[in-house]
Amino acid sequence: MPSANFCKTLFTVMLACLFSASLQASMPVISAGSGESSRLLQPGTFAPTCRLTDTSGSEQTFPASGSWNIIFYWSLFCHSCLEEIPEAQNRIVALSRPDLKTWFVSLDTERMQKALQNFCQKRDLKLPVLMERVASDTWVTADQWGVVSTPAVFVVAPDGKVAYSHQGPSDLDKFFAGLAAMSASAAADLAGER
Repeated sequence: MPSANFCKTLFTVMLACLFSASLQASMPVISAGSGESSRLLQPGTFAPTCRLTDTSGSEQTFPASGSWNIIFYWSLFCHSCLEEIPEAQNRIVALSRPDLKTWFVSLDTERMQKALQNFCQKRDLKLPVLMERVASDTWVTADQWGVVSTPAVFVVAPDGKVAYSHQGPSDLDKFFAGLAAMSASAAADLAGER
């Protein structure tokens, strides 16, 4: 006969799975066929200005004007995201660049605020984690960026244009090498204009 603790744990896991399934069923679809990936904002296009609430309840506007910005769209239900987000934060913090702003936009919405706060605490996430909103059957910001699956990452240059966009798991070594090259190229262009 299973122990009372085992039964209690099994019941809790089953409830969590049911809650997760019902929550996902009420959300807009974030994964579509391969033809949908062309919706992703492409380099050279202007990034939309968006406002969302962070996990502490403060409203944030992103991307920040006049700065380099990294915008990660992710979800607690995305295995690649859970691996990439903490590592990406560590590398961003190590860069120690005041001209670089980072936004982790969770598609889990305010319904999952407590779970997001727990994840941030356990993974020691210090950079802003914003909670996406749903309006009718669309994502308020993710649809503007053309996000159809997670993870999705964008780099927005200080001029407000998308400098890089990618959907799916990333090679973080290549991503950060590319980020350094973009910044160096922009700095060289700026120096040449003076």
